[in-house]
Order: sequence, then C-alpha cells, then structure tokens
Amino acid sequence: MNSLWYIIYCCSFNYMLYPIINLFFQWKYYKFKEYTIQRQNYILKNVIKYNILKYISISTIPFTILVLFDIGNHTHFIHFIGALYGSCDTVALIKDMPLSISTKTHHTITTFLSIMNTTIDWKQPNIILKLLALYTILSCYSFDVNYCLGMRFLSSIEQQKDMKEKAKQTYILTCFINWSIHIVYFYNYVYEINLYGLLYYCLIAFVVYDDILLLKWLNQ
Repeated sequence: MNSLWYIIYCCSFNYMLYPIINLFFQWKYYKFKEYTIQRQNYILKNVIKYNILKYISISTIPFTILVLFDIGNHTHFIHFIGALYGSCDTVALIKDMPLSISTKTHHTITTFLSIMNTTIDWKQPNIILKLLALYTILSCYSFDVNYCLGMRFLSSIEQQKDMKEKAKQTYILTCFINWSIHIVYFYNYVYEINLYGLLYYCLIAFVVYDDILLLKWLNQ
C-alpha cells in the first residue's frame, strides 16, 4: 500500500473527531457553548492533538532507539506515525479557527514534512533524518502544552496557572534537548551539511521560532 494513504486515513480520522468531541464538550462544559465556532474548533484542535501526541509518545518508546541505531526496518510504522502527527496540523489549516501567522507556518511545515516522510526509506536513515525523527518524538512529549492551550478557555484562573506551570517544565526540557543536539551537530559538521541538510535547518528554524513564542506565553 502506498504510504500516502496514511495521510488520507489519518487526516480523515482527525477530521471526524471534531464533531464527536464537540458533542461531548457541549454536554460537559456549559462554557464551551458560549464560544464562537472558530474558538470551539481551536479548543477541539488542541484537545485532539493532546491525545494524539500522548499516544505517539507512548507507542514510539521502543522504536525510537531502534531507529536511531539502525536496528530493523520500521519504515511503514514511521510513515504512519508521521502521518498521524501531521494530521493534527493539516486539519487545523482546513478548519475555521484563529491561528497566528507563526502557528500557520508551523502547521504548513509539519504538513509538508509529513508528506515528504512517506517517500523516505527508514531502513538506514541518514543523520538529518535521525535529527528530524528525534525532534518530532521529543516534541510529542510536550503534549501538555496542547492540553493547556485548549482547556484554558474552560478552566479557572488557578487551574490555568497549574496547567501552564506543568506544561512549561516539560516544554523547556524537550526544547533544551532538541536545540542542544541540533546546535552541537551543526557546529561540528557545518562544512559537511549538504543542501538537504540546510533546507532542513531552515524549516526547523521556523518551528523553533514558534516554540519560543509558546515558551514566552507559558512564562507569563
């Protein structure tokens, strides 16, 4: 089966979750009904992404080390996980919701990379692909950020503070590890990085910018 079908399946699944979770939130949270459709979609998007990233974080634990050390061929699994990860951002671009320019750029890059991922043979990935896999997986562990972004509209001030503090701690740690590894590699192998490597770093720079904006918001 062509791995592009993973994109179609995952985006369709993600899209169908909106009306289902919408019904649940309409029933459970009275405050949810007071928001516009655009704001409701934004809340749903982040709650859906929170659960999907949490699933990916758990499901990829045994595979991350195998991929980094070239043990076995997990190409189809990585294609599926990449499609599932990207579906959250792809559907968010389609749905009517308020998104900043930096977030739209982030989502567009994620969509592009998830599509490109389906063309890659992960049997023996190069170092740039390993960096991409590592950045993606570590980003999943900060799923509490998405929970905070969505549920802050349905929570009290005190609950928001607790959520932001919890999310900030995890986010700072994952960003620090990701950025450190990328900076060290770039510093040591800058003269060996090819055109694809430079393109990757340019795309990641936009993602990092959005990460910085989120960290600033969490620190408020």
